[in-house]
Amino acid sequence: MFVPAHKRRRAAAALLAAVLAVSAAFAAPAAGQGFIWRVERDGRVGWLVGSIHVLTPDYYPLPDSMERAFQRSVTLMEEIDMREMASPDVLALIQEHGLYAGAQTLETELSRDTYLAIAERIAKAGLPVEAFQRMKPWLVGLTLLAAELKKGGFDPAHGLDHHFYERAPGMGKRFRALETAAEQIGFLASLDAEMQESFLRESLEGAESELGQVTAIAEAWRAGDTAALERVSLATMKDSPRVYQTLIVDRNRKWLPKIEACLGEGHCFVVVGAGHLVGADGLLALLRARGYSVVQE
Repeated sequence: MFVPAHKRRRAAAALLAAVLAVSAAFAAPAAGQGFIWRVERDGRVGWLVGSIHVLTPDYYPLPDSMERAFQRSVTLMEEIDMREMASPDVLALIQEHGLYAGAQTLETELSRDTYLAIAERIAKAGLPVEAFQRMKPWLVGLTLLAAELKKGGFDPAHGLDHHFYERAPGMGKRFRALETAAEQIGFLASLDAEMQESFLRESLEGAESELGQVTAIAEAWRAGDTAALERVSLATMKDSPRVYQTLIVDRNRKWLPKIEACLGEGHCFVVVGAGHLVGADGLLALLRARGYSVVQE
């Protein structure tokens, strides 16, 4: 089926925004506020924190409001248990859902123009094209994006999720995950071949463009400027309703009962991709609708 170029671009840009998992709220905050919200109902207090999954050391130390809340918290809740990602079972799932079987390769499954362009991009990144041949487009895109961002200093090792996850055990905090690594892989693998190729084509503008976008997002996040984050990502993601529904809306609704259970115990510190917090379908709006006081700190 032919899909107009402008629709392919919107869909691909939406997928990129979802992968970065960064979004915005309703208006710019007052000075000193961070990407953290105090959530309270029936005398029980907790916090929701919007995460950027890749950062540089320059974004630390964190805002005082985040550090104070984390010190007070009893339970840390994040999207996944990061230890899972290195397990043999998860690596096997990535192979199952992210690699071609039989005679299929990246070259045989992509259009000729897309394949030649992405092969050139891989070579410019100093990586062997052969290493990507068995990967499906979604895995190629994520692998290449991660490598290029890491060269620019943006590393998951400095991401907000990793920062709190590493500190929690030594502080005696409980840990809970909202979903499994297998579920996260499944969300990306469920995107059809057309959407995956669109993501690759959108990424062909090059590493400098993507690095610039991530830098702009991170700067807005550091400033607590939710309006700027909205301009960068949320509106673009909504241009592709299926991606938005799968990666944001459906997951938020699935997570909500688990988050409420943790908040009900008191002093729960929830860290998720910031795109999950905001907008009419975001966790902040869902919690407000259920009678919680939700205030940015």
